[in-house]
Amino acid sequence: MTKQPAQRSRAHIACVSAGAAPDPALTEICAKAGYRVFETTDADRADLALIDLRRTRITSRRAASIADAIRRKSSDASLLFVVDPETEIREFATLRRFGEVAPAGEAADHIGRRMRETIRIRNIAEEAGERLKSLAAINRVVDFPVITTDGSPPRILIVGAPGPAAIDAINAVSNVADTCACVLTAGQAMRALDHQPFDIAVFLPITADGAIPALTRALRRHPKLGRTALVQIGESADDLAMAAQRGGGAEFVLRSHISAALGQRAVLTARRVRLVNAMRGFLRACSGEGVRDAASGVFTPTFLGQHGARIAARADQTGRPLSVILIRLSDNSEGRRESDRRALRQGARLLGRITRAEDMVARIAPGLFAVICPATTSADARHIALRVGGVLSNTAFRRDNDGAPQSLTIDVAVGAHQHGAAISETIAAALRKLPGSDKPRQPRKQSPQ
Repeated sequence: MTKQPAQRSRAHIACVSAGAAPDPALTEICAKAGYRVFETTDADRADLALIDLRRTRITSRRAASIADAIRRKSSDASLLFVVDPETEIREFATLRRFGEVAPAGEAADHIGRRMRETIRIRNIAEEAGERLKSLAAINRVVDFPVITTDGSPPRILIVGAPGPAAIDAINAVSNVADTCACVLTAGQAMRALDHQPFDIAVFLPITADGAIPALTRALRRHPKLGRTALVQIGESADDLAMAAQRGGGAEFVLRSHISAALGQRAVLTARRVRLVNAMRGFLRACSGEGVRDAASGVFTPTFLGQHGARIAARADQTGRPLSVILIRLSDNSEGRRESDRRALRQGARLLGRITRAEDMVARIAPGLFAVICPATTSADARHIALRVGGVLSNTAFRRDNDGAPQSLTIDVAVGAHQHGAAISETIAAALRKLPGSDKPRQPRKQSPQ
Protein backbone atom coordinates (compact mmCIF):
# COMPACT_ATOMS: atom_id res chain seq x y z
CA MET A 1 0.00 0.00 0.00
CA THR A 2 1.23 3.45 -0.85
CA LYS A 3 2.29 5.32 2.26
CA GLN A 4 0.18 8.38 2.92
CA PRO A 5 2.21 11.59 2.96
CA ALA A 6 2.32 13.46 6.22
CA GLN A 7 0.98 16.62 4.64
CA ARG A 8 -1.07 17.15 1.51
CA SER A 9 0.41 19.92 -0.63
CA ARG A 10 -0.57 21.56 -3.89
CA ALA A 11 2.17 19.75 -5.80
CA HIS A 12 5.33 17.71 -5.28
CA ILE A 13 8.52 19.28 -6.60
CA ALA A 14 11.84 17.49 -7.08
CA CYS A 15 14.66 20.03 -6.86
CA VAL A 16 17.73 18.85 -8.76
CA SER A 17 20.91 20.90 -8.45
CA ALA A 18 24.55 20.55 -9.39
CA GLY A 19 25.48 21.67 -5.90
CA ALA A 20 25.20 19.84 -2.60
CA ALA A 21 21.76 21.31 -1.87
CA PRO A 22 19.09 23.16 -3.86
CA ASP A 23 19.21 26.93 -3.99
CA PRO A 24 17.37 28.29 -0.89
CA ALA A 25 15.67 30.91 -3.10
CA LEU A 26 14.06 28.17 -5.20
CA THR A 27 12.93 26.15 -2.19
CA GLU A 28 11.49 29.32 -0.67
CA ILE A 29 9.53 29.96 -3.86
CA CYS A 30 8.13 26.42 -3.64
CA ALA A 31 7.20 26.91 0.02
CA LYS A 32 5.39 30.18 -0.73
CA ALA A 33 3.41 28.48 -3.49
CA GLY A 34 2.40 25.62 -1.18
CA TYR A 35 4.53 23.00 -2.93
CA ARG A 36 6.31 20.19 -1.14
CA VAL A 37 9.98 19.77 -2.06
CA PHE A 38 11.23 16.19 -2.32
CA GLU A 39 14.74 14.88 -2.30
CA THR A 40 16.07 13.63 -5.61
CA THR A 41 15.82 10.02 -4.43
CA ASP A 42 12.05 10.51 -3.91
CA ALA A 43 11.44 11.94 -7.36
CA ASP A 44 8.93 9.16 -8.10
CA ARG A 45 6.32 11.36 -6.41
CA ALA A 46 7.26 14.49 -8.36
CA ASP A 47 4.72 16.46 -10.34
CA LEU A 48 7.45 18.79 -11.60
CA ALA A 49 11.24 18.58 -11.59
CA LEU A 50 12.99 21.91 -10.98
CA ILE A 51 16.48 21.49 -12.43
CA ASP A 52 18.99 24.19 -11.49
CA LEU A 53 21.74 24.32 -14.13
CA ARG A 54 23.16 27.71 -13.22
CA ARG A 55 26.93 27.90 -13.11
CA THR A 56 26.96 24.56 -14.94
CA ARG A 57 28.15 23.70 -18.41
CA ILE A 58 25.13 22.68 -20.52
CA THR A 59 25.43 19.98 -23.14
CA SER A 60 22.87 17.93 -25.01
CA ARG A 61 24.15 14.70 -23.47
CA ARG A 62 23.92 16.08 -19.93
CA ALA A 63 20.41 17.39 -20.51
CA ALA A 64 19.29 14.04 -21.96
CA SER A 65 20.78 12.08 -19.06
CA ILE A 66 19.04 14.31 -16.48
CA ALA A 67 15.71 14.07 -18.30
CA ASP A 68 15.97 10.27 -18.62
CA ALA A 69 16.84 9.86 -14.93
CA ILE A 70 13.84 11.90 -13.81
CA ARG A 71 11.44 10.29 -16.26
CA ARG A 72 12.49 6.85 -14.99
CA LYS A 73 11.58 8.00 -11.49
CA SER A 74 8.37 9.81 -12.44
CA SER A 75 7.03 9.50 -15.95
CA ASP A 76 4.39 12.20 -15.33
CA ALA A 77 6.80 14.86 -14.13
CA SER A 78 7.26 18.03 -16.18
CA LEU A 79 10.78 19.47 -16.44
CA LEU A 80 11.70 23.09 -15.76
CA PHE A 81 15.34 24.07 -16.28
CA VAL A 82 16.69 27.13 -14.47
CA VAL A 83 19.74 28.63 -16.21
CA ASP A 84 21.94 31.70 -16.04
CA PRO A 85 20.74 34.79 -17.91
CA GLU A 86 24.02 34.77 -19.85
CA THR A 87 23.35 31.30 -21.26
CA GLU A 88 23.69 31.22 -25.04
CA ILE A 89 20.56 30.95 -27.12
CA ARG A 90 21.65 27.61 -28.63
CA GLU A 91 21.82 26.12 -25.13
CA PHE A 92 18.29 27.38 -24.50
CA ALA A 93 17.21 25.55 -27.65
CA THR A 94 18.97 22.37 -26.49
CA LEU A 95 17.16 22.33 -23.15
CA ARG A 96 13.76 23.14 -24.70
CA ARG A 97 13.84 19.75 -26.40
CA PHE A 98 13.31 18.22 -22.94
CA GLY A 99 11.23 20.79 -21.05
CA GLU A 100 10.67 24.43 -20.12
CA VAL A 101 13.63 26.80 -19.69
CA ALA A 102 13.71 29.97 -17.59
CA PRO A 103 16.63 32.30 -16.77
CA ALA A 104 17.03 33.39 -13.15
CA GLY A 105 19.35 35.61 -11.16
CA GLU A 106 19.10 36.35 -7.46
CA ALA A 107 15.30 36.75 -7.55
CA ALA A 108 13.16 33.85 -8.77
CA ASP A 109 9.51 34.94 -8.49
CA HIS A 110 8.94 34.34 -12.19
CA ILE A 111 10.05 30.73 -11.71
CA GLY A 112 7.17 30.24 -9.30
CA ARG A 113 4.73 31.73 -11.80
CA ARG A 114 6.01 29.41 -14.54
CA MET A 115 5.70 26.41 -12.20
CA ARG A 116 2.09 27.22 -11.35
CA GLU A 117 1.16 27.55 -15.02
CA THR A 118 2.85 24.27 -15.93
CA ILE A 119 1.11 22.38 -13.12
CA ARG A 120 -2.25 23.92 -14.01
CA ILE A 121 -1.93 22.73 -17.62
CA ARG A 122 -0.95 19.28 -16.34
CA ASN A 123 -4.06 19.15 -14.15
CA ILE A 124 -6.35 20.04 -17.05
CA ALA A 125 -4.74 17.46 -19.35
CA GLU A 126 -4.88 14.78 -16.66
CA GLU A 127 -8.56 15.38 -15.91
CA ALA A 128 -9.36 15.29 -19.65
CA GLY A 129 -7.70 11.89 -19.91
CA GLU A 130 -9.36 10.50 -16.77
CA ARG A 131 -12.79 11.74 -17.83
CA LEU A 132 -12.33 10.18 -21.25
CA LYS A 133 -11.61 6.84 -19.55
CA SER A 134 -14.74 7.14 -17.42
CA LEU A 135 -16.90 8.03 -20.42
CA ALA A 136 -15.47 5.11 -22.40
CA ALA A 137 -16.23 2.70 -19.56
CA ILE A 138 -19.95 3.55 -19.47
CA ASN A 139 -22.17 1.10 -21.32
CA ARG A 140 -24.31 3.91 -22.78
CA VAL A 141 -24.42 6.13 -25.82
CA VAL A 142 -21.92 8.90 -25.08
CA ASP A 143 -20.95 11.94 -27.13
CA PHE A 144 -17.22 12.60 -27.28
CA PRO A 145 -16.45 16.19 -28.26
CA VAL A 146 -13.51 16.38 -30.63
CA ILE A 147 -10.30 17.73 -29.10
CA THR A 148 -8.82 19.56 -32.06
CA THR A 149 -6.72 22.66 -32.54
CA ASP A 150 -6.50 25.32 -35.20
CA GLY A 151 -3.31 25.06 -37.24
CA SER A 152 -3.41 28.64 -38.51
CA PRO A 153 -0.57 31.06 -37.61
CA PRO A 154 -0.90 32.75 -34.21
CA ARG A 155 -2.60 36.09 -33.62
CA ILE A 156 -0.24 38.29 -31.60
CA LEU A 157 -0.81 41.54 -29.72
CA ILE A 158 2.27 43.58 -28.72
CA VAL A 159 1.77 45.98 -25.80
CA GLY A 160 4.32 48.63 -24.86
CA ALA A 161 6.05 51.87 -25.70
CA PRO A 162 7.68 52.31 -29.14
CA GLY A 163 11.40 51.72 -29.34
CA PRO A 164 14.05 49.19 -30.36
CA ALA A 165 12.40 46.38 -28.38
CA ALA A 166 9.09 46.95 -30.14
CA ILE A 167 10.77 46.95 -33.56
CA ASP A 168 12.64 43.74 -32.76
CA ALA A 169 9.44 42.10 -31.52
CA ILE A 170 7.55 43.06 -34.67
CA ASN A 171 10.34 41.79 -36.90
CA ALA A 172 10.59 38.54 -34.92
CA VAL A 173 6.90 37.62 -35.22
CA SER A 174 6.07 39.15 -38.60
CA ASN A 175 6.95 35.98 -40.50
CA VAL A 176 5.04 33.61 -38.20
CA ALA A 177 1.97 35.62 -37.18
CA ASP A 178 -1.38 35.68 -38.92
CA THR A 179 -2.23 38.99 -37.23
CA CYS A 180 0.14 41.32 -35.40
CA ALA A 181 -1.22 44.44 -33.69
CA CYS A 182 0.78 46.95 -31.65
CA VAL A 183 -0.72 49.17 -28.94
CA LEU A 184 0.83 51.62 -26.51
CA THR A 185 -1.42 51.62 -23.43
CA ALA A 186 -3.52 49.24 -21.35
CA GLY A 187 -6.72 50.89 -22.58
CA GLN A 188 -5.76 50.35 -26.20
CA ALA A 189 -4.90 46.73 -25.40
CA MET A 190 -8.36 46.11 -23.89
CA ARG A 191 -10.07 47.66 -26.90
CA ALA A 192 -8.00 45.51 -29.24
CA LEU A 193 -8.80 42.35 -27.25
CA ASP A 194 -12.50 43.20 -27.27
CA HIS A 195 -12.40 43.82 -31.02
CA GLN A 196 -10.82 40.50 -32.04
CA PRO A 197 -9.34 37.45 -30.31
CA PHE A 198 -5.58 37.08 -29.88
CA ASP A 199 -3.66 33.94 -29.00
CA ILE A 200 -0.75 35.79 -27.36
CA ALA A 201 -0.25 39.18 -25.73
CA VAL A 202 3.45 40.21 -25.63
CA PHE A 203 4.34 42.87 -23.04
CA LEU A 204 7.47 44.89 -23.75
CA PRO A 205 9.91 45.66 -20.91
CA ILE A 206 9.75 49.48 -21.15
CA THR A 207 6.40 51.20 -20.87
CA ALA A 208 5.21 54.47 -19.44
CA ASP A 209 1.73 53.09 -18.73
CA GLY A 210 1.47 52.16 -15.04
CA ALA A 211 -1.78 50.27 -15.74
CA ILE A 212 0.00 47.45 -17.59
CA PRO A 213 0.53 45.28 -14.45
CA ALA A 214 -3.14 45.74 -13.56
CA LEU A 215 -4.06 44.73 -17.11
CA THR A 216 -2.13 41.47 -16.88
CA ARG A 217 -3.84 40.60 -13.60
CA ALA A 218 -7.24 41.42 -15.07
CA LEU A 219 -6.59 39.29 -18.15
CA ARG A 220 -5.76 36.23 -16.06
CA ARG A 221 -9.07 36.53 -14.20
CA HIS A 222 -11.24 37.37 -17.22
CA PRO A 223 -13.62 34.50 -18.15
CA LYS A 224 -12.89 34.82 -21.89
CA LEU A 225 -9.74 36.90 -22.28
CA GLY A 226 -8.04 34.73 -19.66
CA ARG A 227 -7.42 32.18 -22.40
CA THR A 228 -4.91 34.55 -24.03
CA ALA A 229 -1.31 33.56 -23.31
CA LEU A 230 0.79 36.30 -21.69
CA VAL A 231 4.47 36.70 -22.61
CA GLN A 232 6.57 39.13 -20.59
CA ILE A 233 9.84 40.50 -21.99
CA GLY A 234 12.46 41.78 -19.57
CA GLU A 235 15.82 43.47 -19.88
CA SER A 236 17.25 41.11 -17.25
CA ALA A 237 16.23 38.11 -15.17
CA ASP A 238 15.65 40.34 -12.15
CA ASP A 239 13.27 42.46 -14.26
CA LEU A 240 11.35 39.30 -15.09
CA ALA A 241 11.09 38.47 -11.38
CA MET A 242 9.87 41.99 -10.64
CA ALA A 243 7.29 41.72 -13.43
CA ALA A 244 6.03 38.45 -11.91
CA GLN A 245 5.69 40.15 -8.51
CA ARG A 246 3.54 42.84 -10.11
CA GLY A 247 1.36 40.33 -11.96
CA GLY A 248 3.31 39.68 -15.15
CA GLY A 249 2.67 36.88 -17.61
CA ALA A 250 3.40 33.18 -17.30
CA GLU A 251 5.88 33.09 -20.22
CA PHE A 252 9.12 35.04 -19.89
CA VAL A 253 11.66 36.07 -22.57
CA LEU A 254 14.84 38.08 -22.16
CA ARG A 255 15.25 41.24 -24.21
CA SER A 256 18.41 39.87 -25.82
CA HIS A 257 16.50 36.78 -27.05
CA ILE A 258 13.74 38.62 -28.92
CA SER A 259 15.22 38.37 -32.39
CA ALA A 260 16.36 34.77 -32.08
CA ALA A 261 13.63 33.15 -29.97
CA LEU A 262 10.41 35.18 -29.82
CA GLY A 263 9.02 33.96 -33.15
CA GLN A 264 9.47 30.28 -32.37
CA ARG A 265 8.25 30.79 -28.81
CA ALA A 266 5.11 32.49 -30.12
CA VAL A 267 4.28 29.55 -32.40
CA LEU A 268 4.78 26.97 -29.63
CA THR A 269 2.85 29.05 -27.11
CA ALA A 270 -0.06 29.50 -29.52
CA ARG A 271 -0.24 25.76 -30.13
CA ARG A 272 -0.19 25.10 -26.40
CA VAL A 273 -2.89 27.62 -25.54
CA ARG A 274 -5.13 26.30 -28.33
CA LEU A 275 -4.70 22.74 -27.10
CA VAL A 276 -5.50 23.75 -23.51
CA ASN A 277 -8.59 25.63 -24.68
CA ALA A 278 -9.69 22.57 -26.66
CA MET A 279 -9.32 20.40 -23.55
CA ARG A 280 -11.31 22.94 -21.54
CA GLY A 281 -14.04 22.75 -24.16
CA PHE A 282 -14.02 18.95 -23.97
CA LEU A 283 -14.38 18.99 -20.18
CA ARG A 284 -17.33 21.37 -20.34
CA ALA A 285 -19.07 19.67 -23.26
CA CYS A 286 -18.69 15.91 -22.73
CA SER A 287 -22.17 14.47 -22.27
CA GLY A 288 -24.41 11.55 -23.04
CA GLU A 289 -27.27 9.43 -21.79
CA GLY A 290 -27.00 9.12 -18.00
CA VAL A 291 -24.01 11.48 -17.91
CA ARG A 292 -25.59 14.94 -17.77
CA ASP A 293 -28.57 15.92 -15.65
CA ALA A 294 -31.23 17.34 -17.97
CA ALA A 295 -32.56 19.94 -15.52
CA SER A 296 -29.29 21.41 -14.25
CA GLY A 297 -26.82 20.63 -17.04
CA VAL A 298 -24.25 19.19 -14.59
CA PHE A 299 -23.26 15.54 -14.17
CA THR A 300 -25.56 12.90 -12.73
CA PRO A 301 -25.03 11.10 -9.39
CA THR A 302 -24.35 7.87 -11.30
CA PHE A 303 -21.49 9.37 -13.27
CA LEU A 304 -20.25 11.09 -10.10
CA GLY A 305 -19.90 7.71 -8.42
CA GLN A 306 -18.07 6.19 -11.36
CA HIS A 307 -15.74 9.06 -12.22
CA GLY A 308 -15.30 10.11 -8.58
CA ALA A 309 -13.95 6.66 -7.74
CA ARG A 310 -11.39 7.04 -10.52
CA ILE A 311 -10.32 10.49 -9.27
CA ALA A 312 -10.02 9.24 -5.66
CA ALA A 313 -7.90 6.29 -6.75
CA ARG A 314 -5.67 8.63 -8.75
CA ALA A 315 -5.22 10.88 -5.70
CA ASP A 316 -4.27 7.88 -3.55
CA GLN A 317 -1.74 6.66 -6.13
CA THR A 318 -0.04 10.04 -6.65
CA GLY A 319 -0.40 11.49 -3.15
CA ARG A 320 -2.02 14.63 -4.53
CA PRO A 321 -4.81 16.36 -2.61
CA LEU A 322 -8.47 16.00 -3.50
CA SER A 323 -11.25 18.20 -2.16
CA VAL A 324 -15.03 18.23 -2.37
CA ILE A 325 -17.25 21.32 -2.22
CA LEU A 326 -20.92 20.89 -1.41
CA ILE A 327 -23.23 23.69 -2.50
CA ARG A 328 -26.89 23.87 -1.56
CA LEU A 329 -29.14 26.21 -3.50
CA SER A 330 -32.49 27.31 -2.12
CA ASP A 331 -35.04 29.68 -3.63
CA ASN A 332 -37.56 29.43 -0.76
CA SER A 333 -40.23 28.16 -3.10
CA GLU A 334 -41.20 24.83 -1.52
CA GLY A 335 -44.85 25.63 -2.09
CA ARG A 336 -44.39 26.18 -5.79
CA ARG A 337 -44.56 23.54 -8.47
CA GLU A 338 -41.27 22.03 -9.58
CA SER A 339 -41.82 23.30 -13.12
CA ASP A 340 -41.98 26.88 -11.79
CA ARG A 341 -38.64 26.77 -9.93
CA ARG A 342 -36.80 28.43 -12.75
CA ALA A 343 -34.40 30.38 -10.51
CA LEU A 344 -33.05 27.14 -9.01
CA ARG A 345 -32.45 25.62 -12.42
CA GLN A 346 -30.73 28.78 -13.66
CA GLY A 347 -28.50 28.84 -10.58
CA ALA A 348 -27.53 25.22 -11.16
CA ARG A 349 -26.56 25.92 -14.77
CA LEU A 350 -24.56 28.97 -13.70
CA LEU A 351 -22.72 26.80 -11.17
CA GLY A 352 -21.50 24.56 -13.97
CA ARG A 353 -20.08 27.58 -15.83
CA ILE A 354 -18.25 29.44 -13.05
CA THR A 355 -16.22 26.53 -11.71
CA ARG A 356 -12.82 25.60 -13.10
CA ALA A 357 -12.64 23.47 -16.22
CA GLU A 358 -10.87 20.61 -14.42
CA ASP A 359 -13.49 20.49 -11.64
CA MET A 360 -16.46 18.14 -11.84
CA VAL A 361 -19.90 19.46 -10.85
CA ALA A 362 -22.60 16.87 -10.14
CA ARG A 363 -26.13 17.00 -8.79
CA ILE A 364 -26.71 14.68 -5.83
CA ALA A 365 -30.10 16.02 -4.67
CA PRO A 366 -32.71 18.46 -6.07
CA GLY A 367 -30.93 21.48 -4.61
CA LEU A 368 -27.61 19.95 -3.56
CA PHE A 369 -24.50 19.86 -5.77
CA ALA A 370 -21.01 18.43 -5.33
CA VAL A 371 -17.91 19.97 -6.90
CA ILE A 372 -14.99 17.52 -7.11
CA CYS A 373 -11.69 19.44 -7.19
CA PRO A 374 -8.70 17.23 -8.11
CA ALA A 375 -5.19 18.31 -7.13
CA THR A 376 -6.71 20.94 -4.82
CA THR A 377 -6.04 21.39 -1.11
CA SER A 378 -8.89 22.07 1.28
CA ALA A 379 -7.61 25.63 1.78
CA ASP A 380 -7.76 26.31 -1.96
CA ALA A 381 -11.17 24.64 -2.12
CA ARG A 382 -12.45 27.08 0.50
CA HIS A 383 -11.33 29.99 -1.67
CA ILE A 384 -13.11 28.41 -4.65
CA ALA A 385 -16.24 27.92 -2.53
CA LEU A 386 -16.20 31.56 -1.42
CA ARG A 387 -15.83 32.76 -4.99
CA VAL A 388 -18.56 30.51 -6.36
CA GLY A 389 -20.89 31.30 -3.46
CA GLY A 390 -20.31 35.02 -3.95
CA VAL A 391 -21.19 34.85 -7.63
CA LEU A 392 -24.35 32.84 -7.02
CA SER A 393 -25.60 34.87 -4.06
CA ASN A 394 -25.10 38.17 -5.91
CA THR A 395 -26.87 37.06 -9.09
CA ALA A 396 -30.56 37.82 -9.60
CA PHE A 397 -32.57 35.09 -11.33
CA ARG A 398 -36.02 35.36 -12.87
CA ARG A 399 -38.45 32.83 -11.43
CA ASP A 400 -40.86 32.87 -14.35
CA ASN A 401 -41.61 34.90 -17.43
CA ASP A 402 -43.35 37.76 -15.65
CA GLY A 403 -42.01 37.40 -12.10
CA ALA A 404 -39.60 39.68 -10.30
CA PRO A 405 -35.90 38.75 -10.15
CA GLN A 406 -34.98 36.62 -7.15
CA SER A 407 -31.72 35.74 -5.44
CA LEU A 408 -30.81 32.30 -4.13
CA THR A 409 -29.77 31.25 -0.65
CA ILE A 410 -26.35 29.57 -0.79
CA ASP A 411 -24.88 27.14 1.76
CA VAL A 412 -21.40 25.68 1.21
CA ALA A 413 -19.17 23.14 2.91
CA VAL A 414 -15.70 21.80 2.08
CA GLY A 415 -14.31 18.35 2.72
CA ALA A 416 -10.83 16.90 2.18
CA HIS A 417 -10.32 13.42 0.78
CA GLN A 418 -8.56 11.04 3.15
CA HIS A 419 -6.19 8.43 1.82
CA GLY A 420 -8.07 5.22 1.00
CA ALA A 421 -11.53 6.69 1.50
CA ALA A 422 -14.26 6.25 -1.08
CA ILE A 423 -15.58 9.35 -2.79
CA SER A 424 -18.98 8.74 -1.15
CA GLU A 425 -17.31 8.87 2.27
CA THR A 426 -15.65 12.19 1.40
CA ILE A 427 -18.98 13.62 0.26
CA ALA A 428 -20.70 12.34 3.40
CA ALA A 429 -18.04 13.97 5.60
CA ALA A 430 -18.56 17.27 3.80
CA LEU A 431 -22.34 16.91 4.07
CA ARG A 432 -22.07 16.79 7.86
CA LYS A 433 -20.37 20.21 7.73
CA LEU A 434 -23.12 21.77 5.64
CA PRO A 435 -25.08 24.37 7.66
CA GLY A 436 -28.39 22.99 8.86
CA SER A 437 -27.51 19.36 8.08
CA ASP A 438 -27.83 18.40 11.77
CA LYS A 439 -31.37 19.74 12.05
CA PRO A 440 -34.21 17.20 11.96
CA ARG A 441 -36.15 17.14 8.75
CA GLN A 442 -39.62 18.62 8.85
CA PRO A 443 -42.36 16.59 7.19
CA ARG A 444 -43.54 18.10 3.93
CA LYS A 445 -46.98 19.62 4.12
CA GLN A 446 -49.60 17.74 2.20
CA SER A 447 -51.67 19.78 -0.20
CA PRO A 448 -55.42 19.62 0.42
CA GLN A 449 -57.25 17.11 -1.69
